[in-house]
Amino acid sequence: REALACRRVSARGRLYVEIGQGEVVEAKLRYRSPAVPARVVSRRGGFLLELAEPVEAVAPGQAAVLYQEDAVVGFGVVTGTRAA
Repeated sequence: REALACRRVSARGRLYVEIGQGEVVEAKLRYRSPAVPARVVSRRGGFLLELAEPVEAVAPGQAAVLYQEDAVVGFGVVTGTRAA
């Protein structure tokens, strides 16, 4: 299980509102999984998430939906992960 856990996720997509570099949002990486606090770093054509806690089995092609309170503030498709 530890080998499947990641702390960093890169995604191709966009932020719908201006989010300051390093601002914390809630990231949902699976439809039925709980959101995880994550620090967002905006990059050209997407963003990088630094997750507050490890998440298991995140894979390229999955959706990454970003929330602030109840509002969707960004969406992307996972392009890569880095181990915890």
